[in-house]
Amino acid sequence: MFVKSERALSDFSGRFSLVVRDCRFHTIGKIPTRIEGRLVPVGGKKFLRELSEDMDGIAGVICTPDVVKSIPPELGCAVSDAPMRVAYEIHRELVAGPAFWKSFASRIHASAQIHPTAYIAPNDVVIGEGTVVGPNVSILERTVIGKHCYFGPGTVIGGPAYEVSNLDGRPQLLPQAGGVRIGDHCTFLANVAVAKSIFPLFTEIGEACSFDNLVHVAHDCVLGRGVKMTACAILSGRVTLMDGAYIGPNATVSNGVTVGKNAIVTIGSVVVKDVAEGARVTGNFAIDHRKHLRRQAAD
Repeated sequence: MFVKSERALSDFSGRFSLVVRDCRFHTIGKIPTRIEGRLVPVGGKKFLRELSEDMDGIAGVICTPDVVKSIPPELGCAVSDAPMRVAYEIHRELVAGPAFWKSFASRIHASAQIHPTAYIAPNDVVIGEGTVVGPNVSILERTVIGKHCYFGPGTVIGGPAYEVSNLDGRPQLLPQAGGVRIGDHCTFLANVAVAKSIFPLFTEIGEACSFDNLVHVAHDCVLGRGVKMTACAILSGRVTLMDGAYIGPNATVSNGVTVGKNAIVTIGSVVVKDVAEGARVTGNFAIDHRKHLRRQAAD
């Protein structure tokens, strides 16, 4: 399981042009990443407002020289002309070591039913009582699954997050430090994909959630209890779906958006801002469903 360790910013001083204020940090992260003790890249003035609005859990920053004086004094600070590149280099180094996860042999409950064509990673997987894993399913490392879940044909749980950056002069997939945790009584039909987190925490799926065919849940999402996602629906990274939220067919929810408790996103909608509890939204970009119908009638 995940372990908490810390490193000093000064341990990586050779990667920076200057360490302004030392600090101890647990992991690289982005400003909105939901993890304590993170070191975040700040690649210029445009990120300062975001930093000021969301400093919880940030231990320090790697920033460009032009914003050093604007970094809050309570944060550690190192300077680089390429904060994102340096942050990802440190991330790769941390992931390559034992800093984040204590490995164990995979544990599958005796009552679980595993199809002979399914792939279960030999390490770092837990599968609970009564869970059914169907044909050609892949359950990858750092996946924890509760009781009485069902995984339909071709589903992939714990695949890599889509985070591709230019490192060493070529585009590379960033190493993944996180995992996926799934509650009891969840149902996944055919070819569902749930990505692990980039950083050392879980993509979280609560109890009694259900997923139709060809659903995609990206890295760092958090789903409450009883969420329903229908065919071809897509969640981008860091989306939060509160208890009972419903995502209609072919709907897309953008990065970092929260969909409130029992809210409904209707068929084909594109959601780019938070949806209130109990609301029903429609359209591209999605707005209140009744307002959308009035607009359609006016046309």
